[in-house]
Order: sequence, then C-alpha cells, then structure tokens
Amino acid sequence: MKKIISIITLLLCLHSFSQENELNVGVNGGVTVGNLEAVSSIAFGVEGNYLFDIFDGISVGPSLNFLYFVSKENTVDSNIYIPIGGAVRFNSFEEQFYVGLDLGYAIGISPEGDDGGVFFKPLLGYEVTDAFKINLFYSAVKKNSPTYSYVGLGVTYDVFSNRYNNF
Repeated sequence: MKKIISIITLLLCLHSFSQENELNVGVNGGVTVGNLEAVSSIAFGVEGNYLFDIFDGISVGPSLNFLYFVSKENTVDSNIYIPIGGAVRFNSFEEQFYVGLDLGYAIGISPEGDDGGVFFKPLLGYEVTDAFKINLFYSAVKKNSPTYSYVGLGVTYDVFSNRYNNF
C-alpha cells in the first residue's frame, strides 16, 4: 500500500511541473477472440497511464493495466494479468480522434501459476469531453499457447483535465 501511495504522490508532483501531462484511468470490457473462445467468452480490464507530450499531438508514458479473463467453467480458474509497459497516443489535428498503442509485459497472477507474456493493445479513440474518452481496442497477451486476447470498448477519464480550467 505504501508503494501505491508513493507512486500516486510522485505522479501528482510530476504533474505540477507541466500542464501538458495527462493521468488517465479507465475501465474496459469485451469479448474474447481467437483460440481462447473455448476457455473464456468475456474479459474486463482496468488501466492507467501517465502521458507526457513530446511533440504536438504525440504523447508517451508509462502504462499499468489489470486484465481479468472470465472462465466459462466453474471448475477452471480465471486468468488474471498485470501488464506493465508504455503507452503512445497520436492525436488528430482536431484533437478529438486519436490512435494509440500500449506495449509491455503482462505478469500472470492467476492461481494456477501462469507465467505471463508480451502485452499489446492497439486502440482507436474519441474525446467526448476534455475529461472523458471512449475507445475501441484489441488487447492481447501473447504466449506460446493460447494467446489471451479480446476486443472491446473502453472509457477513460483524465484526472487533471479540469484542474487548470477554473483559472
């Protein structure tokens, strides 16, 4: 718990140096695809990333996710992953549409001792407001077999979006 509080405090301090940084948190859900459909039919996720503007319309930063693949059978444990990596976002000139990619390594924390694998998540998003965004995505944890993947819809919230608008 102390580590989580330290990380949040660090991110808040980093944000005070620049108004161009974004701390996004979100939830998502979808249906599994590929060779996983026999084991699981739906998956859910929680995500967070801290993006730094490096050029006009391009942001990069660290990303942390939590993925939960719901098992079809009660006898089989669900698969749980914690992907850690980086995120990149490209905004259009209107800054309402954006494309992105999250890439990293997913640590398997399932009860049966899954080792994890390479995580990637390409997405296409739309800014509904300054604070809320929706996105369509494909998320996958690539392993030898099977690849844990799903397509879905996500909603993200920019924690600092209204902080400076009142001044």
